[in-house]
Amino acid sequence: MDIFTGLSLGGSLLYFIPPMLLLPIVMIGCAVIYKILLGNILPKKIYNFLLGPIALLGFFIWAIPMNMGFYEFFRAMF
Repeated sequence: MDIFTGLSLGGSLLYFIPPMLLLPIVMIGCAVIYKILLGNILPKKIYNFLLGPIALLGFFIWAIPMNMGFYEFFRAMF
């Protein structure tokens, strides 16, 4: 029983690298914007509490274009 029978990572692995590199950049970018806009305004406990949801928002900002076909852009690039 081989669960990896149809899996081939030859050339398709190259299509996953640019979007995976883009994910932390978007998440860190959202956190930096959050720090610039609200870092000095919010109390430290609230700021730290909301930092996780802001990073999750960065994930959704990354995931929605990937679902809409942005992945195909990276696929056509290589």
